[in-house]
Amino acid sequence: MSYRTIVAVITEHSGSTVTASYAIALAAATKARLVLYAAHAEGTGEKVLRRTEHHIDHLFAVAFDHGIAVTAINEIGPITRLLPKRVLAEGADLVFYPLLPNEQYGATVQTHTVHLLLRTVGADLAVMRIMHMGKPHPHRILVPLAGYVADRERRTSFLATLGQSFHAQLTLFHRLDNRKKSPPDDIAAVHNALRLQHLEVLERSSKGQIAKTIAMEAISHHHDLIVMGASERGMLRRLLFGNPAGDVMQHPPCNVIIF
Repeated sequence: MSYRTIVAVITEHSGSTVTASYAIALAAATKARLVLYAAHAEGTGEKVLRRTEHHIDHLFAVAFDHGIAVTAINEIGPITRLLPKRVLAEGADLVFYPLLPNEQYGATVQTHTVHLLLRTVGADLAVMRIMHMGKPHPHRILVPLAGYVADRERRTSFLATLGQSFHAQLTLFHRLDNRKKSPPDDIAAVHNALRLQHLEVLERSSKGQIAKTIAMEAISHHHDLIVMGASERGMLRRLLFGNPAGDVMQHPPCNVIIF
């Protein structure tokens, strides 16, 4: 799969420029069209509008210098209503969304903007939490995987594009199961597919509480990006068994993407 149109959501927060740098790298690698997109609520202050416009102008120049077909779009209104329509209008197949500082991915009651977008955006959605502004280009990417990998082909394609765009090493990480000597079939399939793309792929496993082992793995092996799948647990299962993706996203040791 090769992306055709990538949307990067830009806000007044500087972290959105790091998220957009990922979008620029993927657009350059796949020769995709890039849309730098901002939506502002009615009555947004002039200072916020100027900061967002400054970010867009800078990112537009960077994308243009990379030979990317780039468009900048500003709209007035709620992003939860406007972004899904814009994604359809532009024919986008990947959206990068930077979490706002006060947004809590994985909240028990999922009413934040990101949760509404997860349900309404008709494209692959890469939700990003920025922890380090100074590391826009990852070299070591940690990929936690469960035994069953939902949307395996799409996720593998995204991982492959990330790895190729940044010439990064990918480490597939899963919980250790003493009953099995080999990793689950889905993980093995992801591994093989990535190796076929001539990527450097490692594989590691560990025991213990999921979110904690992911954080420790990222810290101890100097990963600068974690890429996880969105949780498919309903509210009751989240209350009973927790939400590893949400836990990692709340206190990440490095930048994180929920795909």
